[in-house]
Amino acid sequence: MKYPILVLSLLLTLSFGSVTAQSYSDIANQKTGSISLAPSSIVGLWEVTQVTVGIDTMTPKAKWFEFLTDGTLSSGNGWLQNYLGSFNYDEDTQELLQASQGVVDEYGAFQIKIVDKSMTWQRTEEGQPVKISLTRASKKPLGPWDLLVGRWTIEKAEGLNPETGAVVSEYAMRPEAYIFRWDREYRKFDENNERSETGIWQIGAHSAELSIISNEGKSTVKWALEFIDNQMIWIQKGDTETMKVYFKKGE
Repeated sequence: MKYPILVLSLLLTLSFGSVTAQSYSDIANQKTGSISLAPSSIVGLWEVTQVTVGIDTMTPKAKWFEFLTDGTLSSGNGWLQNYLGSFNYDEDTQELLQASQGVVDEYGAFQIKIVDKSMTWQRTEEGQPVKISLTRASKKPLGPWDLLVGRWTIEKAEGLNPETGAVVSEYAMRPEAYIFRWDREYRKFDENNERSETGIWQIGAHSAELSIISNEGKSTVKWALEFIDNQMIWIQKGDTETMKVYFKKGE
């Protein structure tokens, strides 16, 4: 049920100003002295595992939500927090309503289902069904942009058959290195540790695709990213070969 914004604002003023995680039965039990002091079942840190809009899957990388007992809600992607607001979760109706800076979520409440360590949110947005699947987390997930930050040295490169995945070419690489900064700047160094290139890097919110934008040539090169322990792999598909460049961290 989608409530009018004016009504939602009034509800939030009343409920967010005190104990935002209370349900209607909690309020009744409080008056009779039998209220439970246990925190709401939604309180805690949750990681998003899948987002579907209609028939499309649109899962963001490393997305998380954290609900606190005082009714505060924050969320972000990896180490980046990009939302701070309040929430009201009704245990009876299992509806979750969110607000940020006094503005109620324009699409209204989510219908919530919590089973053990899993949770799903569902509602309709612009005529399409939206479903968000989450799981409890002990720490915030890291995104590829978090893993990228630091110094990386090129180890080797190889070309693969795009159909079979078999290695068809091996390339001798100079031990050049990149430093990727948290502020989205990068610096490239040659084998003598002399700076040879600078620019901007970017990774999309829904894919592990790295864009390297050079200041010198104003060119943009895109690579798919993989991380295995302390190794990073850049992947670029071509007509005859799939190029893979391997990096090691910290040297």
